[in-house]
Amino acid sequence: MSADDRLALQELNYNYAYFVDSMQPDDWAGIFAPDGVLDETAFFPDARFEGRDAIRAYGEKISGNVDNIVHLMTNHIIRDLTPTTATGTALALVETMRKTGERWRFHVKYEDEYVKIGDSWKIAKKTLRK
Repeated sequence: MSADDRLALQELNYNYAYFVDSMQPDDWAGIFAPDGVLDETAFFPDARFEGRDAIRAYGEKISGNVDNIVHLMTNHIIRDLTPTTATGTALALVETMRKTGERWRFHVKYEDEYVKIGDSWKIAKKTLRK
């Protein structure tokens, strides 16, 4: 595994959290492959989104419902690296302050599939587990 690929995948993981936390749905959707999948059904039954447009719309919904959100990402493990694919696992503590005043806290295990498109790594599928 090249150091450049490892760093790019770690940066991709951190950008996932940063773009959600800073409520940038366009940038958030842009780190997914065009046909990328975000699957949060372990937490919310109808939360499976396919494609950048669906992921962007979900990001906009999040931005409309929360005042702030913070992801503390840890233990990012990258495996099965080929020249154009990889898998990874990361753990996170996610806290939100909803516009209603409610606070939500989640312990999340992210199971990721990555794909290299041109010179850039993208998220092919991100599955959230409890």
